Amino acid sequence: MEAEPLWKNPTYDLDFAQISPAYRAFLEDYLLRYELDAARFCRPLPYRDEMFFKALLPNFEYDISIAAFKFVEADMRFFDAYRQIVDGVFGGFEKLQSVMDFASGWGRLTRVLEQKLQPKQIWVSDIYHDAVAWQGEVFGVNTLPSTTAPDRLIHSQHHDIVFVGSMFSHLPAGLFEGWLQRLYAMLRPGGVLAFSVHDQNILPPEHPADPKGITYLKFSESASLDADIYGMSYVTESFVGKAISQLSKTASPSWCRFPKGLYENQDLYVVGAPGVDLTGLKVASSPMGGLDCVSQLPTREYEFRGWAIERTPQQEIDRIVVYVDGVERCDALLNSGREDVLDHFPGAANTPVEWRFRLPEATTRSGGIVRIELRSSSALVGYCYAEVPQPTAMTYAGWTRRALRTTT
Repeated sequence: MEAEPLWKNPTYDLDFAQISPAYRAFLEDYLLRYELDAARFCRPLPYRDEMFFKALLPNFEYDISIAAFKFVEADMRFFDAYRQIVDGVFGGFEKLQSVMDFASGWGRLTRVLEQKLQPKQIWVSDIYHDAVAWQGEVFGVNTLPSTTAPDRLIHSQHHDIVFVGSMFSHLPAGLFEGWLQRLYAMLRPGGVLAFSVHDQNILPPEHPADPKGITYLKFSESASLDADIYGMSYVTESFVGKAISQLSKTASPSWCRFPKGLYENQDLYVVGAPGVDLTGLKVASSPMGGLDCVSQLPTREYEFRGWAIERTPQQEIDRIVVYVDGVERCDALLNSGREDVLDHFPGAANTPVEWRFRLPEATTRSGGIVRIELRSSSALVGYCYAEVPQPTAMTYAGWTRRALRTTT
């Protein structure tokens, strides 16, 4: 009888030192691209984190090394959106006074923010009170235990940014509008509320769309939250727009929608406090890509092949640059025609492209780290990683065939 995966029912925290050396090298290099201290970021992840252990890890067949890399990858894409809001609205992190990460979970975003801001500038809140307390103890940030009902949440502070990643994508009608009102009230003058949703166009086809504009399904990755208040919701832009229009008793707030702007398949909405004009705000999605295969050729070269997708409308991947052990080696060749990948990115703005490149065996050490940079006209960069193979094996990270699964 096959043994149950070690991490299927964890009772202890994930220590990033436990993942394979290759994946550890991948994520350390990835974090360096964002000028982050890997040792600070990679503090242990509590086993009570349902988003990692109940959603992300099973998606990768309980391979802890791949899941740990995907955790970092998702966090950096999350931060790409956050950073664009900070730069576009405020002009940089140094202009911020106070931020709130609402529905913060076990501090995925906090791992980045505490390296960009002072802990006293950061507030975190979540329905999981032990997760909030843990963040306060580990990162030194301000904490606010959340409630099941918005009118019961007491908080007198106001913030430049209230960011809500993947909470409104789980709320039913009533709570959706109620929490939008409560969190909008937390903004200081000049501030913004940002939140993500599932658009109704990705509603599973076996479920009929509710004509009210919000379709709610009673299931989620959580094993502890009541399905009546936390499930999976899918909304139309008109539903969200109407809810936003009711936030102010005077003029309707300025707001923007960025399709697929957060995670792989969630739309990002940004709403300004009274008087804030967001018409010029731009938030692009990070390019994504993956490795299909590596072949050893008779020419004593390794050939790497994969794909990439630019999900932001009117943008394109214009260059793919290959590094080995930190040294630029070549550009990948780009070709059109990877429609097969589109099934995993419903409603994508652009068709995926194919890329390939070769590395001479004689000039690459076995086990060398290959970084593949997907450079977009949006100025954002996506990353894939590989290890220069030995004759019989290789290790890779990125959106491989195995990794083509949504995780939130």
